[in-house]
Amino acid sequence: MDVGYLIVVAISLLVGVAVFVATLWAGREEELAVGFGGEPAGEAGADEAGAGYTYLRVSTRGTSWRERLQGLVGLIVLLTAAAAALALGIYQLGHLINRTIERFLQQ
Repeated sequence: MDVGYLIVVAISLLVGVAVFVATLWAGREEELAVGFGGEPAGEAGADEAGAGYTYLRVSTRGTSWRERLQGLVGLIVLLTAAAAALALGIYQLGHLINRTIERFLQQ
């Protein structure tokens, strides 16, 4: 058995856990990011959005465990679908190249 695959999987898992932990720690900081603070005094009575435009509502709370799990499941589904599509595409390309070479050799 080739150990290289296991090393890649282990490193991927470690990086994923590190990013997850980093996002949890980032949510505990006291400073607010740009756009998350209260409205400045000069903009308290800001005009409404014009016709056809809307303001983007920014959430100031962290993500819940349900949202994180939902994102993880979505990511797994997307990666599985992308891997299957890539495998099918590579298989079809190989099949096309094989048929082309067979036709060339039969002539």
